[in-house]
Amino acid sequence: MYTLTYFDEFGDKCTADFKTHEYHSLMELLFDKYLEEWGDCKGRAWCGTCHIQILEGVINEKMEDEERHTLSKINGATKESRLACQIPLNARLNNVVFKIVSENQYD
Repeated sequence: MYTLTYFDEFGDKCTADFKTHEYHSLMELLFDKYLEEWGDCKGRAWCGTCHIQILEGVINEKMEDEERHTLSKINGATKESRLACQIPLNARLNNVVFKIVSENQYD
């Protein structure tokens, strides 16, 4: 079992436990277990609703052109930004810390 930490749109610190390859992507894990509405394009890297920013740790998965293009259109995207739908759920996510970036952000 692995664990990751994230801050939701309200700034609350949450943890998510997972098994390797339990879900196809980080977005699917969070959508199924922890969030209600997320990932409008169903994981195609088109909408940007699953925008996250890595706070601690590294995600080594290569960023494909579609994800890079979508992030380029998102206000507030940084070099730490990724789309959760494009991040495979694997052991390398263990102990990663990120925040969910939302239009409804509460700081």
